[in-house]
Amino acid sequence: MTAVPTQPARDAERAEIVDDLIDALRLFTVESDVFVDVFARAHGLGRNDLNAIMWISQGTRSGHPITSGELASRLGLGAPATTGLVDRLESAGHVRRERDPKDRRKVTIVMEPPALQLAIDFFVPLGRLMHDTVAGVDSQDLQRATAVIRRLIGAVTEARVAASTS
Repeated sequence: MTAVPTQPARDAERAEIVDDLIDALRLFTVESDVFVDVFARAHGLGRNDLNAIMWISQGTRSGHPITSGELASRLGLGAPATTGLVDRLESAGHVRRERDPKDRRKVTIVMEPPALQLAIDFFVPLGRLMHDTVAGVDSQDLQRATAVIRRLIGAVTEARVAASTS
């Protein structure tokens, strides 16, 4: 007679699956970082510059431009470092500061169109390749994977905030 697996074995199997997922995400992060660094080096940008550009371009594309304070929070930088970073990006022609038409005290940062196009030209082919790669994956599986990854992003964000305040 074959023994029925016990709960601890199932827990061990689940732990192994979660560890495999975390390992896959680590590898994805490293490969993504290396890919992004190719772009950064080609355009004389540092890692914080590129991370800032990502947040600024996301705000520009979504119609919800980011403020320096929001950028500082997302990058884990202080106000002086963020101001210096935005100054560098502005001097290089990548971004510009704009006054909010509804609240003139509020200043947002938006991408300059040529810089946004440069990023699109570099990153869109990767997006296409990623779409092609998951073309055969069921939509419900993709939704579940997205939900899990978003929860894990939340865990990383929580850990980052905790680490920066300790």
